[in-house]
Amino acid sequence: MTHNSPFSAAELDAVPLFRFVPLECIEGILAHCTAQELPRGERFEPAGPLDRSLSVLLSGRLALHYDVRETDDPLFLEPGDIIGETFSAGEPGVPCLLVATEACRILFMEEDLIWALAQASHAAACNLLGILLRRRHDQSRENFAGTVREYALHDQSIVDPLTGFQTRRWLEGVLERQVSRAIASGKPLSLMMIDIDHFRAFNDEHGRIGGDRALHAVAKALRNYLRPTEVVARYGGDTFAILLPDTGGATARAIAERLRQRLTNTVIDIHDGRMLPPLTISVGVAEATTGASSHSLVTAALSALDAAKAAGGNTVTGCT
Repeated sequence: MTHNSPFSAAELDAVPLFRFVPLECIEGILAHCTAQELPRGERFEPAGPLDRSLSVLLSGRLALHYDVRETDDPLFLEPGDIIGETFSAGEPGVPCLLVATEACRILFMEEDLIWALAQASHAAACNLLGILLRRRHDQSRENFAGTVREYALHDQSIVDPLTGFQTRRWLEGVLERQVSRAIASGKPLSLMMIDIDHFRAFNDEHGRIGGDRALHAVAKALRNYLRPTEVVARYGGDTFAILLPDTGGATARAIAERLRQRLTNTVIDIHDGRMLPPLTISVGVAEATTGASSHSLVTAALSALDAAKAAGGNTVTGCT
């Protein structure tokens, strides 16, 4: 690994989540994860909600005690184990306690980074699915089916089935955390809002299939062009939002301009022998400022997008 990552290749090799994953492909994601050091005898306190994050034991050993009492016969976590999986392994509502039996080092990954990992690496997505399936292995068929239904309903609320990107609802939660993180660290944070120009007329002329193929084309271009740590969501209709951590407004505008140029050269194959005309996009860019909120950042980016569309489209505005 390069100096940008707080984790070594050796300790990541022991983690099933990263098995067969080229680490250079996810280096940017790992650079945004945090490492937690836990001295011997200390209790583990999760850095965030366990249902919205992953905590992975990289080295050391943790003893698991149920009912918040240290017992003589605890279960043990070894390097590579996902700590959140252990907390949920007991009976519902039964509290538990994790204590370091030797010095431990723990990787913490927030929800937005988990999604970025799954999008950046097919192998990582398969590994994560395998972990989830193993977790449910001992449950009854009825309980497992119920869990799948619950997950599917949850998934529909946070993942857009057409583009595979996260939804506005999901983005709003991530945006609050990212803005707070940027303010606390003093690092820049920018947001792009993208609209497909004249999309309603495009839909009227080429039909719903043509419109869907256009959205697919934009989604593919965004996925191929952006870095894994840059969070993309379908904000609604033909509007996409892109959150760029550690990126100032001037750089975000340059990225938006290159993306605009790339999309003008994108040919849309409708898979019936027709090739649809290239698309153009309008982009509004905003940077989080001191004292900014997630709401004010979105408002600024949408205002810049409105200005780009008012100028005739196929342009980038904001952060000049």
